[in-house]
Order: sequence, then structure tokens, then C-alpha cells
Amino acid sequence: MAKLNRAGRKHKRSEGTKTVQPGNYLIVTEGTETEVNYFNNIKQILEKSFNNNIIVERVTLKVEGTARSTTVLVNEAIKKRSLKSYSDVWVVFDRDENTDFDEAIKLAEKKGMNVAWSNESFELWLLLHFQNLNAAIHRDDYIAKLNNHFKNKNLNNGKYDKNISDIFDITFPYVNAAIKRSNSLIEDHEKDNIFSPNKMNPGTKVQDLVSELIKYIKK
Repeated sequence: MAKLNRAGRKHKRSEGTKTVQPGNYLIVTEGTETEVNYFNNIKQILEKSFNNNIIVERVTLKVEGTARSTTVLVNEAIKKRSLKSYSDVWVVFDRDENTDFDEAIKLAEKKGMNVAWSNESFELWLLLHFQNLNAAIHRDDYIAKLNNHFKNKNLNNGKYDKNISDIFDITFPYVNAAIKRSNSLIEDHEKDNIFSPNKMNPGTKVQDLVSELIKYIKK
């Protein structure tokens, strides 16, 4: 596991080599526990090693009528980016019931930001650490399946919940499998001529952000 004490060790290097350090990241996510805990866990590990300024911002989405707007989240990220210089800006959000999912992704990309989206929810990314999932299921079923895996592997006392502060550490041993499965999902959709994230269910691009961050974690 990527325990904090391990991540804090000094990295021995041979003369003439340099340790690549992460830049300053802004990660903006909607107001849910899981994503914030996950990326804050990575933030703690990296900052202990490099003292870099990685900011994880929680933004509560406004409610307009009966639907939530992810475009609001993207606009909040644009505002926050304007206040400070960042090497990378990422927006993290779910499909859930959002009606402007594709539009928000296009807006973020147009503004030069990266998007780690999930269809339907972030728990899909976590579930892919433990199994393949090739058919759409309700996001509540992600939780049930995660509970089964946590119980079988005796993770977090055998129970998954959204408030696990070290959720990245717990799932880290399986992260390479999750990255591979996530990429395969996207590839399979594209082979079927499905290119709209809104229709890529199940699908996620969280692996892009995680792959970017874990390359700095000392194993």
C-alpha cells in the first residue's frame, strides 16, 4: 500500500540524476465525500514527499429546477484557476442525473482543463479495482459490489462507505488493474462507435488523473 510513511521516505538517487517532481495541481470536484477523500489522500502522500501545493477543492453544485448542472462546476473551476497559476487543472464529476454532462466536458476542454468524469459515478472507478464491468448497472449496485469486495478482502474492516479517509491507500494495490480496465471500457465503446461520454455507460476517465499523480509516488 502507498502508506504515508512510505511516501515520505527520502528517495536515494545516483549522482547526475534528478527526481521528477509534480507541478501545482488544482483538482475541483463536486461536493461528495468519496472523490474529496480519494484525492486528498493522494495529496497528503505527494505533499509529504515533495511539499508541492496540490489543492483539492470541493464545490457544491447549484440546483436549477430538478436537474444538477455540471457546467456550474466547470465555471467554478475556471474562476478558481484565475486566482493562481497551476500547472494542471482537473475537474472531477459524475454523470448521475446531470443533464449537461457532455456540454460540461466540452466546456472544460475548450478552456484548457482536464476532465476526470465517471458514468455513472466515481464508485465505478473504485469497483474497477476489483472486477471488470462491461454492462450498465445502477450506481447503487456499485456500492453493493464494493461492499462484497471489501468484505472478501477484509478491507476497511470488511465494509465500504463514502467516508473512508484513506480510500486511495486501501485501493492502491489494485490501481494498475483499475487503470487497465478503465481504458479497456473506453476502447470498447469507441470500437462500437460510441464517442459521447454521456452514452459510455459504464465508463470513466478518472484513470487519466490518477495515472498522472501516481507516477510521483515512491513504491
